Amino acid sequence: MVTKMKQRGFSMVEALVALMLLTVALIPMAALPAATSRLYAVSAAREQAALLAVQKLDELESKDFDSADLGETGPDSFNSDTSNPGYAIRWYVTNITSNSKVVKKQIDMTVTWNQGKNKFEITRQVSVGACHTSG
Repeated sequence: MVTKMKQRGFSMVEALVALMLLTVALIPMAALPAATSRLYAVSAAREQAALLAVQKLDELESKDFDSADLGETGPDSFNSDTSNPGYAIRWYVTNITSNSKVVKKQIDMTVTWNQGKNKFEITRQVSVGACHTSG
């Protein structure tokens, strides 16, 4: 006569399946800190680029309206500043005229970093009254 034993606990197969499901769920969570660190670094670099662009724009606005740094250039003939390690700032100036007189200057600026793989672009128009005038 064969007697049936009352089964208690989990079988080895059930335990292995549960362990595999737990492993599959935890692996993506282990990669989360590394991904967060990368996103933080990219965000910090972009914020630094924006800060450098605004600082350079403020510096240009503080110059005389007829300053050489605010002289008209074009996208193929631009001014540059490489004084910030890891970042390159390039800008060109377009004169905006009214009745054959320059009334505004548009500054198009690009800040690049990571060997040019990333960039931040900003455009600002400067009126005659916003800059220091000579005279």
